[in-house]
Amino acid sequence: MGVSKMKLSWSELCPDMLRCVYERLSFTDLIRAKSVCSSWHSASRGFLPKRNQNPWLILFPSNGSHDSNGTCLFFVPEDKDKVYKTRDLGVDFARIRCLATYGSWLLMKDNLWNLNVLNPLTGERIDLPALTEPVVPERFRPMLKSSLACLWIDEKTKDYLVVWTMEHFLVFTKRGINKWRGFSSNYVGGTTGYVQMVYDHKAQKLYAHRLCYGDIKIWCFCGDDEPQEVFEAESACLTGFSYRDFLPNRWLKNGFDFEKEAGLFTAEYVNGWINIAITVSGQVLKVSTVVQRSKRWLFRIHQISHVTKKWKEIESLGEEALILDMGITVVAKDIPGIKRNSIYFSGVGDGREDPDNIFVFDLATQNIQRLPQCVFSPIHFSDARWFFPGLRN
Repeated sequence: MGVSKMKLSWSELCPDMLRCVYERLSFTDLIRAKSVCSSWHSASRGFLPKRNQNPWLILFPSNGSHDSNGTCLFFVPEDKDKVYKTRDLGVDFARIRCLATYGSWLLMKDNLWNLNVLNPLTGERIDLPALTEPVVPERFRPMLKSSLACLWIDEKTKDYLVVWTMEHFLVFTKRGINKWRGFSSNYVGGTTGYVQMVYDHKAQKLYAHRLCYGDIKIWCFCGDDEPQEVFEAESACLTGFSYRDFLPNRWLKNGFDFEKEAGLFTAEYVNGWINIAITVSGQVLKVSTVVQRSKRWLFRIHQISHVTKKWKEIESLGEEALILDMGITVVAKDIPGIKRNSIYFSGVGDGREDPDNIFVFDLATQNIQRLPQCVFSPIHFSDARWFFPGLRN
């Protein structure tokens, strides 16, 4: 008699065998494997995946876009010409703005100034407290037109810190306090508002750049009470105008030559920005960006000296890559899919919805590596950001 053949389903593979397979998968392949069926997803619970060491780009749908269906798109550079779609995140998702990213998490704001922290890979959401008096007085809220924020969150414990500035107000919240608190200088007043913030969790310090004064304010979150302002890196030499970092040194040229070169540069100048970033070793960087009429992009990086408090231009990031959205550098040496000594850029301001403003800039060659056209064709997007899903502390 012949031996009867048993028909087995892939969903019936034993969990131990699946975990052995999971150990050999990349981060993106693991996510795909978990979505095959419920048993494969169950086998992944408690499994510690490889740390994702490559930045992803997330594209947000534009308001009124009918082809997004409440979803975002992911582009993973190591997968080259592929894009991935998230689950349906809700019909109102296109009207929600992303303020910051950290790891797998997005800090989102709706039209009523409510904030939440969202994981687009899992759908998990953390609602943040509503604004109350007297943190931001009710009479000021109709005047609040724009805001920016920074986010830190622990992937395991879900401890989080959110710092939020609205026009001239600076507030924060974190897990366990269930309300927004103002800084000692909560109302920063006039035209001195902050234009970028970066949080260094290792040092527990917040770095905030003010445009008009051109300085960096630093607060320490070492205790449970209100953050304390640190004065050690007050830097009046940080100009708020990025184009000045691209002009020749006035003191090394005669006046006529300087005026001539400066005139040629400003004639081509369209717009410019200044960002700050924290390196892997905790160094503070100033990143000046300029776009010219020819659509040529220029970048200059300066590093602050803790001794002299002055900025010195550096020509290379070495074995690191700068993720400008997050204000951090990451180690890129020997990691396939990420370019060392490069800037991952996704535009600034209104330029975030222009595909020409999303690229990887090689500091050594000064060349731009643009993204495949397939990244932008499936969706009308209003914002794009580089981030690190699965980032662990």
